[in-house]
Amino acid sequence: MRDKQLSKEKRKNKLIRMFGITTVLISILFIFAGLLVKSLITEEFLTEEIESSINASVKIGNASVSIFSFPAKISLSDVVLSPKKDDQSNDAKIEVERVELRVSIISLLANELNVTSINVIGADITTTYREDGGTSIESLFSKNKAADLHNESADNGVSNKENTGGFNAFDRKNFVTTLGRLTIQRSRARIVLEGMGVRLLCTNLNAELAEMRIDPDRLQETDKARLNLSVDVQADAVDGWAYGEMYLAGDASARIFNQNTGELEPEIEGDFSLSKESWLNTQVPLIKNAWSVLDALEKVGVKVSKLPKRATFGRSEAIALRFHLGKLSVHKPLSIWVGDWEFAALSDSWLHTGTDLHELNAELLASESVSRKSYRVIEAGVDFIPKRARESVVESVASKLFRNDRLFVAIKSTGDFSEPKIRLSGEMPDLVDEAKKEAKKLLKSKAKGLLDGLLK
Repeated sequence: MRDKQLSKEKRKNKLIRMFGITTVLISILFIFAGLLVKSLITEEFLTEEIESSINASVKIGNASVSIFSFPAKISLSDVVLSPKKDDQSNDAKIEVERVELRVSIISLLANELNVTSINVIGADITTTYREDGGTSIESLFSKNKAADLHNESADNGVSNKENTGGFNAFDRKNFVTTLGRLTIQRSRARIVLEGMGVRLLCTNLNAELAEMRIDPDRLQETDKARLNLSVDVQADAVDGWAYGEMYLAGDASARIFNQNTGELEPEIEGDFSLSKESWLNTQVPLIKNAWSVLDALEKVGVKVSKLPKRATFGRSEAIALRFHLGKLSVHKPLSIWVGDWEFAALSDSWLHTGTDLHELNAELLASESVSRKSYRVIEAGVDFIPKRARESVVESVASKLFRNDRLFVAIKSTGDFSEPKIRLSGEMPDLVDEAKKEAKKLLKSKAKGLLDGLLK
């Protein structure tokens, strides 16, 4: 009996020792792997790997890796992406103070890149949006030409497309990417809209992209994400004068890739609030030319006041936009106050930031006080015709110019945004002509009545 107990004790101790040894071995292996990863993932290694994948010169000030945290943590600081020496005409540049990634190392073995979070701090981006619709920053992330030539000549002339780099979802077939959260903090961007001749300075840029999952085999279903954005935008003409300032904040939905080709093709749609400090310069050609259209109201005796210097955002102080392939579309009416007039850009109006082309359906609505004064002016303008015809004239004119007791003018604008072609969408009545018509009707009825009386 005692021998059996000793035998059990020995087996138990043996198992404990084996478990202990195994644990120590795994720990040593884990530490060794960590040291190996740290020795491999250096600034030089990362610089070489990134430059082999994209068409840019890369500098990394410092890189650190910790696989002993779960998930593993990778930190990069003082990162710079700029054009290569043979591409000096490109103005694009990206500078980042610090990038922090949390990624599951184990998931990589199952062909899944599971990134818990990416935190970008202090990014500074410079790019030009060209007239052909492309951007200078795209060339930084295009496929490395040298790598393409190498891959095409390798393996007896058989190209290896899997390793040519670039950002195409289908190049990473069967490799699923999950991103829990991407945050951008304290960043800025300088963007030149070449076709429009406008410079945008985006400061205090903070964004969070969350709940993103990319499965190349199910791109239509998976390429969706939630975006929260806040940014201060200052717009200036290239020749120096200020377009205005907008302070935006709000939520949006986002897609990253073209669903058919797999190419990088961001699409963003969202509702953004505008602070009360947001404003536009009324010398913007669209506002200035639209204001001149109001001169047509002189036909009904209404004279419009002088154009003020600034326009502010009205109604809900919000803007609902969709951005895709350089095209900004308004999917809810956008309201701007210019003095006593509200400029309302209607849904489906759009502007292409690359080509400068636009199409705008809009209404100019007078404030309630200006509308009341205008109505009284119209009434006073028909004093010269018989009282019996006055009401008909005023009613006819008001039906064409007033809606919900507000004076309004409908316009349409097309062509270049910098030189818009603006025309009236609706009919602009002429008070004198309307009065003459009613006077003639009245005279005819009186003449007919006199003639009938004589005949009787």
